Amino acid sequence: MAKNVATRRLIREKRRERHGRGSGGTSLPRWMQAIIALCGLFIVALAVAGATGYGVYQSYASDLKSPEELLAQQPAGGAKIYDRNGRLLYEYIDDRSGLRAPVSLEDISPFMIAATISTEDYNYWSNPGVNWRGLARAGLEQLGLREADAATSTGGSSITQQLVKNIYIPEEERAERSYTRKLKETIYAIELTDRYSKDQILEWYLNQISYGGLYYGVEAASLGYFGKSAKDLTLEEAALLAGIPACPSCYDPINNPEEAVARRNRVMQLMRTRDRTTVDFAGEDVPASKFQISGDGTEIAITDLQFYLATLTPLNIAPQRFPVQAPHWVFEQIQPELEARFGREALYRGGLRVTTTIDLDLQEKAEEVLETWISEFEASADGHNGALVALDPRTSEVLAYVGSRDYFRDDIQGRVDNANSFHSPGSTLKPFAYAAAFEQLGWGTDSLILDTPISVPDRNGEPFSPRNPNGGYAGPISIRNALGNSLNIPAFKTSLYLGVDKVEEIYRRFGMTGIDGENYGPSITIGGIDIKLIDVAYAYTVFANNGVMRGVPTPNDYGEGYRDLDPVKILQVVRESDQQVLYPETDDNRVKVEERRIIDAGHAFMINDILSDPNAFCITYGCGALSIGREWAVKTGTSEPYENSSAIGETWTYGYTPELVAGVWAGNADNSPMFNITSTSISYRALRDFMVAALADTPPSTFQRPPEVVEMDICVPSNLKADADCGRRVRSLMSKTNAPQKDDDWWRRVRVDIRDGLLATERTPPQFVQERFGLAIPAEGLSDFARQQAQEWARVLNAGRAPEQESTGDAPLQITSPRQGQRISGTVFVTGKIDVEDFVAYRVEFGQGNPPLAWQLLIRETALPSSNGLAIWNTSGLPAGTYTLRVVVETATRGELSTFVVVTVRDSGGDEDEDEDNTPAPLPTPTPDFRDLDL
Repeated sequence: MAKNVATRRLIREKRRERHGRGSGGTSLPRWMQAIIALCGLFIVALAVAGATGYGVYQSYASDLKSPEELLAQQPAGGAKIYDRNGRLLYEYIDDRSGLRAPVSLEDISPFMIAATISTEDYNYWSNPGVNWRGLARAGLEQLGLREADAATSTGGSSITQQLVKNIYIPEEERAERSYTRKLKETIYAIELTDRYSKDQILEWYLNQISYGGLYYGVEAASLGYFGKSAKDLTLEEAALLAGIPACPSCYDPINNPEEAVARRNRVMQLMRTRDRTTVDFAGEDVPASKFQISGDGTEIAITDLQFYLATLTPLNIAPQRFPVQAPHWVFEQIQPELEARFGREALYRGGLRVTTTIDLDLQEKAEEVLETWISEFEASADGHNGALVALDPRTSEVLAYVGSRDYFRDDIQGRVDNANSFHSPGSTLKPFAYAAAFEQLGWGTDSLILDTPISVPDRNGEPFSPRNPNGGYAGPISIRNALGNSLNIPAFKTSLYLGVDKVEEIYRRFGMTGIDGENYGPSITIGGIDIKLIDVAYAYTVFANNGVMRGVPTPNDYGEGYRDLDPVKILQVVRESDQQVLYPETDDNRVKVEERRIIDAGHAFMINDILSDPNAFCITYGCGALSIGREWAVKTGTSEPYENSSAIGETWTYGYTPELVAGVWAGNADNSPMFNITSTSISYRALRDFMVAALADTPPSTFQRPPEVVEMDICVPSNLKADADCGRRVRSLMSKTNAPQKDDDWWRRVRVDIRDGLLATERTPPQFVQERFGLAIPAEGLSDFARQQAQEWARVLNAGRAPEQESTGDAPLQITSPRQGQRISGTVFVTGKIDVEDFVAYRVEFGQGNPPLAWQLLIRETALPSSNGLAIWNTSGLPAGTYTLRVVVETATRGELSTFVVVTVRDSGGDEDEDEDNTPAPLPTPTPDFRDLDL
């Protein structure tokens, strides 16, 4: 406190009469001042002796340009990158002129001015721009008559001469001991002193001199070493900085702290010897040194006690480990775009002020939630990294971009930008495949798909059988529940319905890059592709915008079929030197966001409706389990790339509202596996917490249903309009753009020849004609896979097939014995013919009556008989009467075919010749296979 009181009391104002604009204090002509000054330097004396004096001076002086002009020609410095609210994220370093931050003399600590003048040019305020003593000493050192020691003396050049050397002398010439260079430097120094005030020259000097490392100018050095502005430098801090220019590498306070402190204390000892005086302190006169700190004579005094206490102060360096916020954002997203638009030279020397779209508050929240949940599960899961991206879908501006848990941690490969790296996305791409199915297949939100086992060859020809998260099968399930519960088999089948090329196309259309056209296979919908977090987050903005992509024209060439827009990352680029707005080139200097319609608004809403339906998640997650307290859409994903292992590759979660889209990736940057983890462990919880925090001040909103979305009954499995004959119907949301206009014609009531399953004709005996209600699968217009699934639907629905081909009457199966109407008893050999190409099995059955109320099985065989023998029927013990015997053949494509005969079983005690009575029994009425189906 004593130090502060003394300092406040010891500042006083003094006014001095000065002549001219400078402070030379002499009436001699300027060219004579130069000659007199150079007499102290042997080298310069030789130059002057060989010149014409005045003519040489005028020659150099006439070439002198103003410092402002030369300073304007210097590199303007590296680009400064800011968040959307003006908070500095990073400043690029000009490798030729380092970090600069010019300030006015009034914004520099008086201690810094006093220390600089005491150390570099004690007579600065009165000399004509050159340091006579310094010149003389330098001359003696060059002649070998004095030992040079920059560490213990002031410089041979004045402050003005040093300024001249920094701004007028090319860098490659500054180290040369040239007569002409020294002469030019001296003349320029005298001229500057005559043309400009001492305050102005000192301000230029303090803003140009190197303070070691990357720091040019006192403000940059103060911020870099102490984290404070130059106006707030203390005595000991000012002394440390003032000592650096004599030998920046020797007195680097970061790499040579002990030498820096020793040099600091020598600077203060030198200051203490200047202009000794006494000042009043607490009523007593105490020893002090006084210092002029401006051209108008303002002085300060520093007491010996202040000096003493300052020398005891430990080094208080507080350098940043790396002066950057949001490093992946700056280096991986902003830098490439700036280079593409303005070139690399502008990035480092263009003096650009770049306002980006991210919000540093949201960025810090994103970093916080990732760290929280990665730490929570790190030990058990062996997962160490994460990434998060957030965008405003209304503008496609990126609001947060975290490429890894910690950029500076090499043990987790922190510099890898996982937000912009390719990883397997698990189930997070399923919504895009279903959107394509809505658009191209005419499906609705509640169209049914079969969640049943399926196996297809992989790219190596080995069978691949996808499995659901719970390992089971749901059978017929709606798209709503299949997507909401992230079932793999329905999504896998959807890619087969569409064709993998159509899935690739929809991914590209939604903005996903790097899809190289390799043979992905139908697993493309369940993680069988590598994709970027930032691309998928951008793709989800299309859903949030009801089918519209927003952004700015991309400077990148992604290739044919890819997006031509990018998310908005930069709001404005200004050249600081003249405040010219370089980007965007619009009348109002605001980014112009363009739009592209990607899919129909109705199809986008249908996805939103599913992903925001809490009842669509019940099977896998629990009803309403994925919640943030407001309506939102959410999709998780887990990659499991390791065969025969429970290891996890990575987990993902994307969530969105009309105001915010965000995605989280959790995994290891080196692709090492994780264990004991699901998508709801790290990625979902981090996303949930981020969304809650980011939307805290945003009123809740809902996804607005566009007028083209209608609710209608559709028929299963055709997805056509349900009519009165539809065997199974569902009510679903559909888009008017491709909602079915045609009534279902798959379900039909037809008369069938039961022996061959074909349409009955006049050639079909009446007893073999049966009315059936079944599926007539179209002969054309279906892919092979769609046809196979239609046949499976017929089986699952127990519906059989309604044929379209007419029967020829030549039945492929017959019963040759016993004959129609025959009277039988005892053991009966059943013979006949089976000639069916798609044979699966046959059965022989009998029942009492015509028609029987029930059937009893005699035999079922899965192999065709080698002869005409089909079965042995022991009728002993059967009550006498009328019986129906039938043969049923199960086929792979036509359902069940059958034929029958009606016989009479006689009493075993009767006449053995009764079988010769061929009086025919009445023909039965065939029993329908499908009657009052519960569909």
